[in-house]
Amino acid sequence: MDHISERYRAYALDFWGFGDSDRRDSEFSISEYVDLLCGFMDQLGLTRVNLAGHGLGGMVALRAASEQPQRFGKIMTVSTPINGAQAISARPGALLSRLFGRSNPTNIWSKMVRQIEVDDPQIKDEIIEDTDGLTEMVVERVLASILKADLRPDLARLELPVLAVYGENDSIVSHDQADFLREDHRFLQVLKLPRSNHFPFLDQGNKFNRMLQDFLASEGTPVEIKAEWRRRVSQLEYM
Repeated sequence: MDHISERYRAYALDFWGFGDSDRRDSEFSISEYVDLLCGFMDQLGLTRVNLAGHGLGGMVALRAASEQPQRFGKIMTVSTPINGAQAISARPGALLSRLFGRSNPTNIWSKMVRQIEVDDPQIKDEIIEDTDGLTEMVVERVLASILKADLRPDLARLELPVLAVYGENDSIVSHDQADFLREDHRFLQVLKLPRSNHFPFLDQGNKFNRMLQDFLASEGTPVEIKAEWRRRVSQLEYM
C-alpha cells in the first residue's frame, strides 16, 4: 500500500465484519461486498479505478468488474479462489476444507493464520489481531458465500486486463485455482510465485510491488519478468 501510493492515489477498504468496519448483522457475502465497494466509490466520487484484491477481495474485484466494467480499469487478484467449491474440496486438509464441518471455524482460521510464515513480526501481529477480531458469524457466512461462488462466468464476460498471482506454498488457497484461469481470456495473465505463501506481498514484497507497478503501467502487454528474478518466478502463458 505504501509503495503504490507513492505513484497513485490508493485506498484500502475494509469489508463489513473485517478490520475496523462495522460488525453489524449482515449477509457478509460477495454480492454485498460488491455493493459496498461501489457505494464507497460513489461516496468518494471515484468514477473509474483499478482494483487489487487479496483472497476474498479478489473475488469481489472480479465480480464487481464483470457487473460494472465501465467503472474499472485493471484488476489484480492475489491468492484468490475462482471456483469456491473446488477450492474447498480439492485439497483435503487445506484450511478451507478444515473450516467446513467444524463447530468453531473462527478458532481454526486463527490457528492456521498463526502458522503462516511472515518475516516481519509487527506485520504478523497485525494480521493475527485482524483475524482474532473476526466473529464466528462473519467467518461462517463469508465461507458459505465463497463455497457458492464460481467466477468463471464472470471471467468470460470480462474484457479488462487481469493479473492473477498465486503462491505455490499457499496452505489456504491452492495455486491449482490458476487452472480455472486457463480458458480463452486474452486479457488475462497468471503468475505463480515459488516459495510464496498466502501473502506474497509480504514474503516477496519487492517482487510483488514490481509486478503491480509494471501491471498498472502496462498498455495491454504482459508483465515482463525481469532478468534478475526470472528464475524465481514461474510465468504461465499470457492468454
